[in-house]
Amino acid sequence: MYKILIALACALVALSSSAAEIAGFIADRHAKLNVQCISCHKQGADQATVRKEQCLACHGSYMALAKRTEKVNPNPHYNHFGDRDCSTCHQGHSPSVTSCDQCHKFDLRMP
Repeated sequence: MYKILIALACALVALSSSAAEIAGFIADRHAKLNVQCISCHKQGADQATVRKEQCLACHGSYMALAKRTEKVNPNPHYNHFGDRDCSTCHQGHSPSVTSCDQCHKFDLRMP
């Protein structure tokens, strides 16, 4: 029953007028690919942060991500912090941030 309620809530958000406000966010991109909310939010819709293990289950290892972004300068997945939680930069329901810009000023586009 709980899973059905979560799926229904996600569907309502996707269909509501506020869905236009989140267009382009990672959650919206996942929804367009028919990825269900519960795929990332294993603990339920009230789970504030999706942990790296959930992201890597679909997107591959952190090293594989570094390989996919090797032409980005600087490579955000090959950095002096090592394997960070994806949510450090990538936000599901709000604009993503370049956490490196807390100290540096890079011109990186963050999905």
